[in-house]
Amino acid sequence: MAAEFSQLRKRIYRQEAKRPGDVRDDFDRDRARIIHSAGFRRLQGKTQVMGVGEGDFHRTRLTHSLEAAQIGRGLRDKLAEKYANNDEFRRTLPKESLIEAACLAHDLGHPPFGHGGEKALHARMWNQGGFEGNGQTLRILTKLEKHNDRFEGINPTRRLVLAVLKYGLPYQSYAAEEFKRVPPKCYFESEQAHVDTSLSSFSRHDCEKFKSMRPLANKPNPQFMTLDASIMNMADDIAYAVHDLEDIVARNLVTKDQIKKQLSPKLRKARDVLGSDAFDLSSSQIYRDLFDEWSGARKRIISRLVNLFVTSVRIKRRHEFDHPLLDLQAVHPQDVEDLLQGLKDATYKLVVKRAGVQQLERRGQRIVRSLFAELIRAPEELIPKGSWEDLEKADSKHRRVTDYIAGMTDNYAQRVYQRLFTPGFGSSHDEL
Repeated sequence: MAAEFSQLRKRIYRQEAKRPGDVRDDFDRDRARIIHSAGFRRLQGKTQVMGVGEGDFHRTRLTHSLEAAQIGRGLRDKLAEKYANNDEFRRTLPKESLIEAACLAHDLGHPPFGHGGEKALHARMWNQGGFEGNGQTLRILTKLEKHNDRFEGINPTRRLVLAVLKYGLPYQSYAAEEFKRVPPKCYFESEQAHVDTSLSSFSRHDCEKFKSMRPLANKPNPQFMTLDASIMNMADDIAYAVHDLEDIVARNLVTKDQIKKQLSPKLRKARDVLGSDAFDLSSSQIYRDLFDEWSGARKRIISRLVNLFVTSVRIKRRHEFDHPLLDLQAVHPQDVEDLLQGLKDATYKLVVKRAGVQQLERRGQRIVRSLFAELIRAPEELIPKGSWEDLEKADSKHRRVTDYIAGMTDNYAQRVYQRLFTPGFGSSHDEL
C-alpha cells in the first residue's frame, strides 16, 4: 500500500530534483505553483455569481477559491481527528497542502462570465471536442500553464490530477449531439494520457470501475471520484452555498421571508439529526442575525453554518474498489446534505434566475460567442502573436481559439469585444 501511495506522488511528465535547501515535498510545490500561476491570478477578474464590476464586497472566483481551500483543509483536519485510531483512513487522507492545492485549482478552467461563458464556448465546440470548465482546469494544469517547459503545465503530481478530477469520463464517452447547449461533466480527449498515467497505480478492476457511468436525469454522468476529490468538491459546495448566501444578503438581493421559505424545513431536519449541541441556534436567531444591519452578526451566523458543515463530515466506504483512495469518500449525513443543497438552491433560485442577473449572463454569452465567431476566421491575425504561439500547435484551430478565450477575464473579454465591434473604441497602441 505504501508503494502505491508513493507512485501517486510522481509527476505526470517526469520527476524533478529539489532545489538546494528546499524542504518542501511534491504536494507543497504543487500548491506553490498554482498560487503563483497566471491562471490563478486571472480568477480575480472572473465572475463567481455576480459580475466582477458590480461592487467591491462580493466574491470573485479568486476569493471563492481561497475560501474553498481554507474549508477543504478544515474538512481534512476534522476527518483526521475523527479517524485518528483508524490506520487505513488516516493513511489515505491527503496531506494538507494537497487538499489546499486541489481547492485552489478547482476553478482555474472557468471562462469569463461564469457558466454562461462556459455554455457559449461549448455551443461553438460541441462537435470539436467540447468545452467544460472542469475539463479546462485539468488542461491548464497539465498543458497550458507556464512553468519550466512549454506545454507541460505545472507538471502536477498524479494525485493532484486525480484530486481535481471531479468527473472521470472523457468527452468522447458522450453522444455529443445530446449536449449541444449544455456540456456534460467531463475531461477532454487531449488529457486522456494524463488521466491514464495518474490511474496507473490502481488495479485494472479499479480503473474500469472508476470510468463507469450511471444515468442521471436520463443522461450519462461519471459516478466516482477519489477521496481527495470528494473533500475538494464538498469544500467547493460549502464555500458556494454559505459565502454566496452572505453576498446576496449583504447586497439586499433577497428578503428574509424568501430565505425563510427556502431554508426553514431543511434547518429543522438538520437540527433534529445533529441536536442542539452541534448547532445551538434557533431558526429565528439565524434569520435575525443573517439580516442584522451590523455585519458582525451576519458574519457570526455564516461562521456557524460553515462550522456545522465542516464538523458533520464523515468517511463512507463504498465497498466497490480495491484501493482506499477510490473506495473511501467524504460525505455528510443526508439531512445535513439536504441543508447544504437548500442553501445552494436559494442562491440559484433567488439570485441567479433573477431577470437582472439573467440579462447580464446573456450579455456575457453574446460577448463570448461573438469573440469566437470573429477570432476563428483569422486567429493568427487577430490574436497577439505571443498569445497564439503559447497555444499548442498540435491542437486544432478551434481548440486554440477556445483556450485563448477561456483564459480571458471578464473585463479583458469586454475590451476585446469593444475593440472588434464598437466604432471609435480603442487604438493601435492599446495593450493586448
